[in-house]
Amino acid sequence: MSESVSRRLELRELADDQATLLALEAIEASQAHGLSQSQLIDVLNDDARCVLGAWWQACESSGCESLDGETSIEELIGFVVLAHGPFEAEIEAITVHAAQRGQGVGARLLAAAIAQARDWQRDSGLERLLLEVRASNAAAAALYAKAGFTRDGVRKGYYPLVDGGREDAWLMSLPLV
Repeated sequence: MSESVSRRLELRELADDQATLLALEAIEASQAHGLSQSQLIDVLNDDARCVLGAWWQACESSGCESLDGETSIEELIGFVVLAHGPFEAEIEAITVHAAQRGQGVGARLLAAAIAQARDWQRDSGLERLLLEVRASNAAAAALYAKAGFTRDGVRKGYYPLVDGGREDAWLMSLPLV
């Protein structure tokens, strides 16, 4: 094995097991507004949802093959929850551990969610992919706009704030046809 080791982002569907739940809870604990344990359990157990996780995989400089004959996967660093409805798909959450932001993980999770929604569209004729974002989350809104989402509306006072106030949710969509 060479001395130069890099890393590659690996995305795959999450399993419904205790280790996955603990990893998701660790990510949610790094967020200002995270999902509860019961919400995470519901997400993992719903057949109408797809949950993709992101990990950094260690790679030798010659390529991302296994190190010493085994794949080296570190901890879960992000995930996306995608729900399949009768006419639309919805991104219910894209979450990247606070310490891992700014490295393109959210963009890769978004691209994977869009690809999954397009696969569903081919199978069942979904018309669009929906999401909502906190009005104060400029970075996420810019990421979604760059991916082709447009702002369709506002839910006034949708999200609760720690100080007891409320924050608007921007509704965004991406046509799948």
